[in-house]
Amino acid sequence: MGIDEARTVPSLENEISAMAHNIKESEELLLSLGYDLSSIPTIENEQTRRVIVVRPFSELLDEANRKYPENVNFLDIFTPEEIAANHDYIKALNEEFNAIHRLDAVDITIPAIAGILSGVIDCAFGGFIRLESGKSIPGPFSEYVQKLFNKAIPADKIAELEKAAKVTYDAANNRNTSVDVDGLSTYFHRIVSLGHDPILGFVFGVMDMLRGTMTTLDFKGKFVIQAMDVYSDRKAHGLFEAIAKVFTHMLSDVNTPMGLSVPFMALFNKLQFGVIGEEKLNISEMVKAMYYQGYDFRHFMAMSVPVMITEVIVRVSYFVKRLSEGYSFTDAIPFGGNREKKPKLNTMLFIAHSAATAINVGKVALTENPLNINYPQWLAFAKYSVQQLKWVLHDKPQLRERYVMSIINNEWDALHLDITALWKDVSQDADVIYMPHGAITMAQ
Repeated sequence: MGIDEARTVPSLENEISAMAHNIKESEELLLSLGYDLSSIPTIENEQTRRVIVVRPFSELLDEANRKYPENVNFLDIFTPEEIAANHDYIKALNEEFNAIHRLDAVDITIPAIAGILSGVIDCAFGGFIRLESGKSIPGPFSEYVQKLFNKAIPADKIAELEKAAKVTYDAANNRNTSVDVDGLSTYFHRIVSLGHDPILGFVFGVMDMLRGTMTTLDFKGKFVIQAMDVYSDRKAHGLFEAIAKVFTHMLSDVNTPMGLSVPFMALFNKLQFGVIGEEKLNISEMVKAMYYQGYDFRHFMAMSVPVMITEVIVRVSYFVKRLSEGYSFTDAIPFGGNREKKPKLNTMLFIAHSAATAINVGKVALTENPLNINYPQWLAFAKYSVQQLKWVLHDKPQLRERYVMSIINNEWDALHLDITALWKDVSQDADVIYMPHGAITMAQ
């Protein structure tokens, strides 16, 4: 191209001047915003990079509040169809949780059969048998258990244990007491002295042995702790000695004519009310009469046989069914109170013991004999009733909410990963400008 031809090319001077002016204004704007111009990356090629400006969330929120000052909730954002779909989804998750804990036909049949069988066995072999004379004698289970005790703790063994386990709370009358105890006698001292209770004895009996006292709850419902100075030589010299003496003393008493009481029997002395039977006895007096006729710890063990049958049938059947459903050996083991891992076991046990208890109620009503009350069965029923009530009213709703929220939170996490991946794709090969709190920074 010659000189004359070059002079005819249009000049870019005006465009260059305008561009320089624009650049200067942009730099001034960036400086006014506090941006360090030295951090601007050097553009090594003529290709223009995309710029993404990210504004602070607080500014976006303020702008949204100015634009929409009224309250906005999800009902304003989602369509009725979307809201209905969300409702159905939450409902489906709740139903999915309920299905895990819902008993099927086999789960219901197992405890029903176990409870009925246990109740029938109790009616046939448990409790007491009333003779034509009106006297009640222990049933076959009690006779069998009595033979086992006679074999395990014969009379000569009892004598050895009595000599080795003298305790401070074993006064058989009020001759050596400073406070009279109603009912303290050769026949009844074991159901007024709390140290003789098979369970409470390991609390009150141990404390009595360490303090040299006797703790009683007499037939008038009076609770007394008194020093037994006459038995001061029987005091234990340490906790373990006290526990050993209490246990040994229980062994010496359990197979005597008026043996140990059933667990917590002494507490019934507080129940000074009720009108029972032709004699119009209150509850405390009725329990006293039951103990006198042989309702002691040995009978308690005999009455426990039907209860154990219920437990064995339900737990073994549960174990076999879980294995057949493909659960691991560990997950199928029918023990442990974790309802997340064993969701149906306690409910099945509750059903079984409810059925057995109902049959026992019928037996007592038909025979009109309180000696036929299956005390271990009622204890089991009370235990599983409390657990089931707690499960229905407290644990299950909390567990269901945690189950549903865990699924929703997992979906939120998945959505967050998707958003992160999308942002990574969008911001690739772009300059991202963040503007937190009025400042401005750049990241590539």
